This record gives sequence, structure tokens and C-alpha cells, in this order.
Amino acid sequence: MYFLLNGRVRIDKRTDITGASRKTLTVLGPGDYFGEMSLFDQKPRSASAVAEGPARILRLSKSSFDELHRQGGQAGMSVLLAMIRTSSDRIRRLSSQLVVYDEIGKAIGESKSLQELLDVVLHQLRLATLADWGVLLLKPRFATGLAVRSAEGLSLTPEQRAALAEGRGFLAPVLATLREAVVNNLDAEEPFKSCARLGFELPALLVIPILTEGQLLGLIALGDHEVGQFDLDDVHLARGVARQAGQAILNALHREEEEARTRHARQFIRF
Repeated sequence: MYFLLNGRVRIDKRTDITGASRKTLTVLGPGDYFGEMSLFDQKPRSASAVAEGPARILRLSKSSFDELHRQGGQAGMSVLLAMIRTSSDRIRRLSSQLVVYDEIGKAIGESKSLQELLDVVLHQLRLATLADWGVLLLKPRFATGLAVRSAEGLSLTPEQRAALAEGRGFLAPVLATLREAVVNNLDAEEPFKSCARLGFELPALLVIPILTEGQLLGLIALGDHEVGQFDLDDVHLARGVARQAGQAILNALHREEEEARTRHARQFIRF
């Protein structure tokens, strides 16, 4: 069992028989631990742990753990209780993530319109991350800017919609880098604390670009009143959802545009 003192460790699981394709299950930070199940079942590891840069890690061997258990002291009990709490949290989070992926997978296969798909994506992400509000924006293929296509938990004014369409405020740093951003405290973190305010921001923000083949399709933004609400697990879940839904959104956009062209052609013929 390993305890992470500083740095970050990524927990990966292979998704094909060759091991060439892997999925990140979670990213651990200082104070987290991993490998605890080997102290009980001594079976092969179910996932791989990869350090993301320099990290300092403490190791608890099976023999040392057994000695703590035999002594029956406070140290052994503290380790056991911590493992139970963490395992419960991880199971709860995993269950929530499975629901999100399942619901979005069903929406991809069953949604009758692009709008229905977008609403499901935003709703499921907001539920899983416990965000107070969420906004999903798409980038029209033949126009500049962004369009608000779905919103939950807030009512946007025309001025706020226009500012979002222009990529202002907290969207600007993400659009400049096309990388996700997790903001623990909006008023304390650069470059976000220097961004113009749109009037509905909250202390905690999570912004994820929707990318397909390196091209920007849109953005998902989540906000919460509680400082530090979003963690690396939320980032990975939102990133995975954006990747899962990205191609389906692109295909639906193509259908939507084709239907619009067909309607326009019919109106032109009638005229």
C-alpha cells in the first residue's frame, strides 16, 4: 500500500487486451493512497499507478500491515478506518460515474435531436459533480463565436448570452489554450481573477472544451458556490464525457445543418 506525500499519481486501467489503450480512472494528490486491496487479497493489481512528475511516496508492506493489525493499537485501527472511508467514497463516486456514462451512452443512441442529447450531457454532468449551475455552448461551423445551447440552474440575460457567445470572462483563458480549467477560488487564481465578470460566476468553476480531432466543438462550464468544489476526478469525468459525446455532437450538428439546408431549399422552391 502506498501513501502519497506530494506530487500526483494517475491510476490507469487498460481498455484492450494489448494494453496499448488505457483509460484514466482517477488522479490522486497529497494525502491520498492506493494499492490497499493487495493487503487483503494479494491478487494481481487491477490497474496501474503512474506518477505525473516528481512524487514522494511512502510504502506500507503486507508484513508491516499485519503487524499493526496484530498489535491492535490505535495506529492499526486508524489505517483500517481510513481505508474503509476511502473505499466507500471511491465506490460511491464510481457508481455515480457509471450512471453518467450509461445515461449519455443511451442518449447518444436514442436521442431524436441534438438538443435532447446536449440537455442530457449537461444534466448528467451537473448531477455527478454536484454543480449549482451548468452551461453548454457549441461553436457553429459556419459562423464565429459560440452559442448557448443548454443551461441548468441559472437564467441568463441577453447581455450574458452575448458575452458567452463572444468567449468573454472566464471562458477566455480556456479558449486561448483549449485546455480544461478547474478553478478552486475565482477571486484568488490567475488568470481567472483578472477576467471580466459576467454576473453569474461562482467561486468554483470547471470549464471543459469539447474537442474532436483537435477541433473545438464547444465548451461545458460548471459553477458552484463552495470554494474547491471540483477536483481532479470531476475533471476526468467531464473530459471523458466530452470525448464520449463529441463525435455524436458533431454528427448531430451535420444532420441539423443538412435539415436546415433542406428546409431552405423547399422554401425557395415554393417561393
